[in-house]
Amino acid sequence: MVDRAPRIAYAVRGAAIDQVQPFAFDRGPIGGVLLHGFTAAPKEMRPLGDYLAARDITVRGVRYAGHGTCPQDLECTTWHDWVASAEEAVQELRQRCGQVWSIGLSLGGLISLYLAEQQLVDGVCAIAPALFPPDRRMALARLLTPFMPYSRKDLADLHDPIALAEHADYELFPTHAVAELHALMRRTRRALHQIDVPLLLVFARHDRVVSLNALDTLWSRVASTDKQQLILERGGHIVTEDYDKEIAFAAIERFLQQHA
Repeated sequence: MVDRAPRIAYAVRGAAIDQVQPFAFDRGPIGGVLLHGFTAAPKEMRPLGDYLAARDITVRGVRYAGHGTCPQDLECTTWHDWVASAEEAVQELRQRCGQVWSIGLSLGGLISLYLAEQQLVDGVCAIAPALFPPDRRMALARLLTPFMPYSRKDLADLHDPIALAEHADYELFPTHAVAELHALMRRTRRALHQIDVPLLLVFARHDRVVSLNALDTLWSRVASTDKQQLILERGGHIVTEDYDKEIAFAAIERFLQQHA
């Protein structure tokens, strides 16, 4: 528990400020909006962005409001702000691409599902989407905010030690932001039946944050008939930086090309 946290202009561990910026590659007619996880930054999606761009896919690596700067900035945002950051990239790609896909990790996967529910994207690749709270205490976050504004965040669930040392995220969870994340989880779960676009679900078997129960829920509730799943045998939650990332990248690129 952290009672207060003095504001620091830049407080992302594992990366310099120039490494956590949004990124963009203009390539072919398929567009992919790449969405990172909660308290993280576009850096964790950059390996996938480089991979897709090298295969003629246009990409936008989004940085949500309140992310990639300091936890105090995140405290001042809501889930609507995070979604708006993603929607802006989708709208921009609509002007240059024939198809726009949302490709997201964790919170990014959750936002990708939300965008599909709103019929804003042509397809989704959801990587370990944060559909359920990893901790039941998240349901109390709204009540705890006045008394416990911040809490310490463990290191990311990464099995590759080199990737773990270089992972970019905050060291603190703003309790208000945790409550917002919980609200988005509930909102998205209620509308899963509205998703009917092509859907690729990528999970890691040993993920300590998002279990395979989320995969079962998604598979049974979405209306999509064109859906595939991939379960990785190595690595943890941050699939895009861990041992089996190349397997995931190839599956995502193949799924996109199948629908070109």
